[in-house]
Amino acid sequence: MRLFLHILYYKLRSVLNATFDFRAVPIIRGLGSLVVFGAFAVGAYAFGHNVTAFVLGETRTGLYLYHRFISMMLFVFFMAVNMGNIIVSYSTLYRSAEVSFFMTKPIPHATVFFQKFLDNFFYSSTTLFLVAFAVILGYGTYFGHPWYFYGGTLLFVIIPFMFLAALVAVLVLMGIMRLAGRFGFRTVMASLFTVYFGFIVLFFQSSNPVRLIERVNRFYPNVDNYLSQLDPGFLSYLPSHWVAQYLFFLAHDEPGRALASAGLLLSTTAALFGIVLIVAVRYYYRSWLVSLAIQASGAAPYDPAKLAFVDLRASGWLKGKLEALLKKEYLTFVREPSQMIHLVVMVVLTGLFVASISNLNLRVRVTEIQLVTYLVLYAFGGFLVSSVALRFVFPAISLEGRAFWVLRSAPIRPEYLVALKFVLGFILVFGLALVVSLASNLPFARFSGRLPILPWFGAFSAFWMSAAVVALNLGLGGLFALYSERNPIRIASTQGATLTFLATIVFLFLLVVIILYPLSRYFEFLFIFRPFERSLVVLPGTIFGMLSAAVVGVSSAVAVYAVRRDI
Repeated sequence: MRLFLHILYYKLRSVLNATFDFRAVPIIRGLGSLVVFGAFAVGAYAFGHNVTAFVLGETRTGLYLYHRFISMMLFVFFMAVNMGNIIVSYSTLYRSAEVSFFMTKPIPHATVFFQKFLDNFFYSSTTLFLVAFAVILGYGTYFGHPWYFYGGTLLFVIIPFMFLAALVAVLVLMGIMRLAGRFGFRTVMASLFTVYFGFIVLFFQSSNPVRLIERVNRFYPNVDNYLSQLDPGFLSYLPSHWVAQYLFFLAHDEPGRALASAGLLLSTTAALFGIVLIVAVRYYYRSWLVSLAIQASGAAPYDPAKLAFVDLRASGWLKGKLEALLKKEYLTFVREPSQMIHLVVMVVLTGLFVASISNLNLRVRVTEIQLVTYLVLYAFGGFLVSSVALRFVFPAISLEGRAFWVLRSAPIRPEYLVALKFVLGFILVFGLALVVSLASNLPFARFSGRLPILPWFGAFSAFWMSAAVVALNLGLGGLFALYSERNPIRIASTQGATLTFLATIVFLFLLVVIILYPLSRYFEFLFIFRPFERSLVVLPGTIFGMLSAAVVGVSSAVAVYAVRRDI
């Protein structure tokens, strides 16, 4: 314990020294971060309050359905945190230079593990704590919860929920490393991916949000009662369900049952934490040795006579600098195995979402419910665009690394390099966004009759949203570039990445505000047959496109400036 506190003390000192740097540039950056975080916290509070008020007050959806949606979102959040921690913890616990340094010192291996685990958890989760607190604050003010609800929920529900996801991740990771030494790393990872994929498919087949809406709508407007018979039995074993139950029972004025759900979450987290420590004492050092063997086996000797699948020495049909840059971008992308794993995860999640909404057919022709359902699907599309761009576009310039001077010294204009990175990122993001957009609009197009605007709006929105978000992540990714970091996940978890994500969310919120009025009028036209003029979409569509184009132009200029800087 003394060694752990010693390491923790100097880590805190280094963090405080970096935080309270009174030079001009760090002060300006800190003030900018404070303003952006403050504005986003206010926005998160307003979002939590207004969404709760709108869903429960305007649409009369009811507590049951609203908290089942919260449970589903928490499940997705738990799985995202879990899978992300598996990949990030591999770099932190096994490939970190600091771990290699500690392993040469007379420090217990469990101390090294515990220190790096906490380091990784708080490094990647601090911002999420603040955002969760702002959303809980907005949610709680709608119900008039007392002041101690907020601190208690954050400390004893939200933080244990996220900590549980990280504990499961690190336990799975140590299992992967132990099994990889016997069966091979690729075999173990393929098996793990199959298990996770099967679990996600099982969850969404049993808790399909679209099917849930249709089943609950049969009781409309009497959906305020707790319809426990609609819950699959295995949901009671999921942490996301425990959190949603805690919030539901408090809103239902049943504090005893709410505390029981929170107690179940806390006891499970504490028990798993003890198990993780026991496993770390016995197996962490062995698994670290396995990671060294895996890295050594992957470092095959260079054979100058052998051409790789994508080789800069081989000439293809493109010729010239375009071919060389495309090959470089490909090799930069695939050199980190986590890139392909995360890309596959994103594609799978997109496919699951498309499959779940492809047969959407709401039986109740109520304008508010249909509009809320559409906005939820639209918000998912925006969140997908933001997540993919943050994960794959934001690190694009940083991944050039310390050797970026080689590319900068070549006869290649910075504008050309930025344009290529933008096009590649746009193809990836727009492809996924277009699929989600068309799938989201297809069920509603069945009601459109003689005025099928929604599919065209979906394609228009996917194009401009993807272009703006990709440009924003490319520009700010260059501005906050970390050329010394090779891990793209850690780059996408930095403070600069967080600021970029928050700026993206603000931008998407502005887009929703722009299209909300014509969209609500259009749904009134579909379901209560009020007149709708096509001219209502002209001005919002123009503002939508001009704002997105402005973001593309300014962000591209920032990216060019960042590339021109001396690294």
